[in-house]
Amino acid sequence: MPSEYGPRREGNNPGGIPMNGITDERQRLLPHGNGNDIMGNRQQIMGTSTTEYGAAVTLASKSQPNGMVNMASRGTMLTKSYSVHANGSASYLTPLQLGRHELYEMVPFTAVFGMQQKERNISRAFASYAADLDSMEADQLSFSQNNKRMSEAELNSRRSYTSLLLLDEFEMDAVLVTTPLIIAIFVAGISQFLVGYNTSVMNSPSSVVFQGHNTFQWSVAVSAFAVGGPFGAIMAGSLVDTRGRRGALTINTYTFLGGGILQTFATNMLFITIARFIIGFASGFSSVLVPIFLGELAPPTLRGTLGTLTQFCLVTGIFVSDLLAFPLATESSWRILFSVTIILSVAQIACFPFLIESPRWLLHRDKKSRRARSIIKKLRGLRHDHEIETEVNHFISASHAQSCGDAEE
Repeated sequence: MPSEYGPRREGNNPGGIPMNGITDERQRLLPHGNGNDIMGNRQQIMGTSTTEYGAAVTLASKSQPNGMVNMASRGTMLTKSYSVHANGSASYLTPLQLGRHELYEMVPFTAVFGMQQKERNISRAFASYAADLDSMEADQLSFSQNNKRMSEAELNSRRSYTSLLLLDEFEMDAVLVTTPLIIAIFVAGISQFLVGYNTSVMNSPSSVVFQGHNTFQWSVAVSAFAVGGPFGAIMAGSLVDTRGRRGALTINTYTFLGGGILQTFATNMLFITIARFIIGFASGFSSVLVPIFLGELAPPTLRGTLGTLTQFCLVTGIFVSDLLAFPLATESSWRILFSVTIILSVAQIACFPFLIESPRWLLHRDKKSRRARSIIKKLRGLRHDHEIETEVNHFISASHAQSCGDAEE
């Protein structure tokens, strides 16, 4: 057995086969039988290569309904175990990988609340379908070899066993938060935090910032933020494609830094107004960039969580600006209130050496990109080449589906 299936276990495990983390209680519920049969069943469900199972599927497919395994009925022997798409086509992915693949194509790289549960529901649907298909094939194989159907109890036992194997894979497929993902979330989250912070920071110190200003001057300075926002959003749309997500985020951070410096060290209301326009530009830029960046980096099980992170960081920034205004909205300290933008921008810049590019953007430019594969390996915590290529195919397929959807619209 390949090493990724874990060490060999004894005890309640029938045949001493590796079960990769299945608890003793689950192993107690597994049907007893020949260890080789159970091993073959695991290979069948988990998608490992086995020519024996390919031959068995070819034999069993003679009496399968159309749309199930009719791809083997033409005399072509499948040399690997496989899963079946809803349209009846074969795929060399495990049922859970099929679920993730389907999710990528249905809503490609879109951060939407509730996607974590949706991904699990889709994966469980494929897993349930695989368990039923496995029982059906086992029954057909038994009939073709022994001219005897499996009893209802045997079918239920095999279906339960298959479900336990798939449940085991669900646990192996738990959310994996890697260091590159944490850094990306931190840097992108600060950008959205600054959007909220600068939205509200001008409210409290209006009476202490350059006290000689009139209402019109202050109103222009405050509204300059909203004027700059649309320009930043328009610019972001082109830069995220030409410069990449990481490159665009770098531009966005330095824009925040420049606006923050100008606002903090302003000598009159004119400089405050210009700084507000620059920060508004960066805020509009960030509002377009951050959801794209996080949506492309997020694993399916975290997409809903990271989809809500942008709004969470924004409202947190509003809250913090109001909170800091209590001690700092004074004639002597208002510049410290504005300097938060500088401090956080510098913190972002310090993280840039560790910030990864979006693998989806890299693969869109070059499907054979070695850099994209290296990033995916670090981002997902993968160890084996075939796991990396499977994830690469998810990215490419989703990108293609998105392109086709845009073309149809």
